[in-house]
Amino acid sequence: MKKKFPVWALILLDLAAAAICIGIVLLVTYILPQRSVVVEEDDNTELTEQFSLPSQTDGSEEGTGALGIPPASTNDWSHADTASLAADQDEIDAFRAAQKTRETVHEYTGNTAEIKIDQVSCTVDGEPLVYFVADIYVTSTQCIQTAFAQSTYGRNIRDSVDRMARQNNALLAISGDSYGESSRTCVIRNGTLYSSDPGTSDVCVLYLDGTMKTYSATQFDAEQAMQDGAWQAWTFGPALLDNGEILESFHSTEYLNKVNPRCAIGYIAPGHYLFVLVDGRQDEYSAGVTMSQLAALMQEEGCRTAYNLDGGKSAVMYYDGDWVNDPIGMGREISDCIYIAAEEE
Repeated sequence: MKKKFPVWALILLDLAAAAICIGIVLLVTYILPQRSVVVEEDDNTELTEQFSLPSQTDGSEEGTGALGIPPASTNDWSHADTASLAADQDEIDAFRAAQKTRETVHEYTGNTAEIKIDQVSCTVDGEPLVYFVADIYVTSTQCIQTAFAQSTYGRNIRDSVDRMARQNNALLAISGDSYGESSRTCVIRNGTLYSSDPGTSDVCVLYLDGTMKTYSATQFDAEQAMQDGAWQAWTFGPALLDNGEILESFHSTEYLNKVNPRCAIGYIAPGHYLFVLVDGRQDEYSAGVTMSQLAALMQEEGCRTAYNLDGGKSAVMYYDGDWVNDPIGMGREISDCIYIAAEEE
């Protein structure tokens, strides 16, 4: 006669089986690398505009592509279908009122790009703040490149920004949008469409004509963007500015909106862009900024369009073989970076 297992043993077996199943799901979803294939690759090189660098002109014009400065955005930024946070005017005013000290820490002039990196220091609401602004001019949008961790597109594939920068001969690099941490994200990199579904996130698109535009998820169409000459598309956000004005609300969360280290990309004119890195979470050095203050920062720097990238420990800026900023714990491994390649001598 067979012995029956006691009830407590059966319960333990069921719990163990459930734990194993959950562990397998977590392992596959968040830990094991998941390599993917290219969805679409278009040759839109005929849409590429050429721009003059400041050193190549008399300084009277900037962003001299055929299309010039684009008109105001027609996007609907009400975010009625998403969880949004209103811009905080008190936080914006506190940032604007801060007396800022600016020092140029790096300068570069090449045949296809000119870069000036400034370190800006100030005190906001009694807290120290340090951020870095890379003012970038390029002769073509294609000078703004992106790289995948381990040169591979997919989920849970990570590397440090400095390693990605060295592997791709980058002169200047910043952290990207960490697309590989999300199951729904639009990914267009160096003219190739890998994934078209942005989920509910704002999308930022850099086009071959030199313009950079941001879209709410409900207004974005990846196929149309590719037809229009999308060169890069990032899905993190939120969008910060619309035609140079701070958005009334951000598609964000309470946690993301708090004071944090930040990384952002900005658009001033075709061929003229900003990489911005804000250090934070470091007492007596730099506290970081809220989303409202990041928007004010990008507006103060002259951007017409601006977009928040992956921040926190991921927020790093690399130049010519070394860190520009002081990232927490030397940064965090992520799935991608944005960079300007060094020119061959």
